[in-house]
Amino acid sequence: MEFKNQDLPIFKKGKYVKIDDSFISETVKILQPLYDIQEKYNKHDTDTFINEVRDSLVGRYLGFELINEQKHGFDGKKTETEEYLEVKQASFSSGTWGGTFNDTNLEKAEAFKDKKTHLVVAIWDGMTELLAMVYGQNPAIGYFLEEAVNRVANTSTRSTQSLSVGKLVKEYGFKIIAPPTKNKEEVRELFISKSSSFRAVNSSAFVDFDEFTGV
Repeated sequence: MEFKNQDLPIFKKGKYVKIDDSFISETVKILQPLYDIQEKYNKHDTDTFINEVRDSLVGRYLGFELINEQKHGFDGKKTETEEYLEVKQASFSSGTWGGTFNDTNLEKAEAFKDKKTHLVVAIWDGMTELLAMVYGQNPAIGYFLEEAVNRVANTSTRSTQSLSVGKLVKEYGFKIIAPPTKNKEEVRELFISKSSSFRAVNSSAFVDFDEFTGV
């Protein structure tokens, strides 16, 4: 079996630039203390480590004191009550903001119909700058996920669905909560800068952190 030499469209995709040695050296220097923390707490998978830090920060802000260290189940839980939190992450620089549900099954879909289940989409700028938390619950999310799972039943296709932040706010009644470092006016302007459609969102959807009491 021999290699081919083809002119494929995929070879023309992307933008390749010279590796910046200054960027690499400065970043590695900054990341070394992070590695030391991974060693100290025995958390060596970097993606899992960063997600746990982010999930823990968002969970604490929303009143969920427990974090799930395992892959299955939800991301957070309250100490005193049977309430659970699913955390989704979105980057400010992404083309669209939303929560992605990978490999959703009927068990997870059913849980979102339950009053004990909450969802948050945390929007970040860079690795650590939390800009906003889009938070709430609605049983319609469970039915949406259930329909998506059934649609690919008996096929080899995985059920991967996304819910946009706009839909969560406008259709499912989610609130947009400012973190302690920002206020709701700043957050509203950030959202409008991302999409002018947020001008039409009632100002009551934006909540200051000190106003938040478990919307």
